[in-house]
Amino acid sequence: MSQLGVECISKIKDGDAIAFQELFYAYKDALFGYACKLCRSPEMAEEAVQEVFMKIWINRQQLDPSLSIRAYLHTAVRHCIFNILKKAALDANLRQSVFHHQPLAANTTEDAVYAADLQRVKSRVLDMLPPQRKLIFCLSRIEGLSHEEIALRLGISKNTVKDQIVKASRFLRQQIEHLAIFLFVYFFL
Repeated sequence: MSQLGVECISKIKDGDAIAFQELFYAYKDALFGYACKLCRSPEMAEEAVQEVFMKIWINRQQLDPSLSIRAYLHTAVRHCIFNILKKAALDANLRQSVFHHQPLAANTTEDAVYAADLQRVKSRVLDMLPPQRKLIFCLSRIEGLSHEEIALRLGISKNTVKDQIVKASRFLRQQIEHLAIFLFVYFFL
């Protein structure tokens, strides 16, 4: 299983279904085990492995026989699992936001604890930003200052302010997406 030859990958690239079948049987079990470790769901792991092999066959002309197929397969499975988890987490968030607006009896103590936890997470994520970027972001989003006001206060250009806010927003969004995936995996799988 360890390394299929360059010749086998070249055959797959040329459309050889038997060589592709050899690749599939050589790696399917190891990839399934790896995917299960990532997502703890046999169904999701099977879906990811199938999707990766399907994409390999469809895009076989792009295969590079000189590169490690094992590393490529593991990376592809990891990305596929993360994409599946991200979609599931976003769907769960969507359902939660729909249910959140329903007039149900509220547990105010639980809501207060949740709000405090959420605020701590926000603070930790904000603390991950470089100091100048954090300051600019907080002046904009928390204090409500305009780009021009921030630029004047800090003695920098409006373009720098805008650039730093865009970078901070992108970073925060990425951290929140990773957190949503982690929470989904932790609580629901």
